[in-house]
Amino acid sequence: MGANFTKDRQELDHVVKILRAASKGAKKDQLYHRCNLTKPTFGKYVAALTELDLLETKNASETYYKTTDKGLELLHTYHKLRWLLWGGTFDFMLVGLLGRLKMDRQEREKYNAYIT
Repeated sequence: MGANFTKDRQELDHVVKILRAASKGAKKDQLYHRCNLTKPTFGKYVAALTELDLLETKNASETYYKTTDKGLELLHTYHKLRWLLWGGTFDFMLVGLLGRLKMDRQEREKYNAYIT
């Protein structure tokens, strides 16, 4: 399991790296250098992300890449999960939500105590 997990995590990291680097748009050379991947790896991921409609390509005088709305949604979900699983910066909204859930649970327990 360890080797496959590491490979899967590395692949996800490559996807996130490319989508984040192209979020505001970037020329092909800029994107390639920002991602710091080998040319074959970069080409494979860019082709897959474009096919999945996570990355759009515009060809003018130079190839230009930009993360699509679907790709931005993936990045947003990835960062929320990463924060939940591995911690990170303090999220006041999440803490507030968890506090409300805890209060709701306590209210349910009080209600159940009255019924039984």
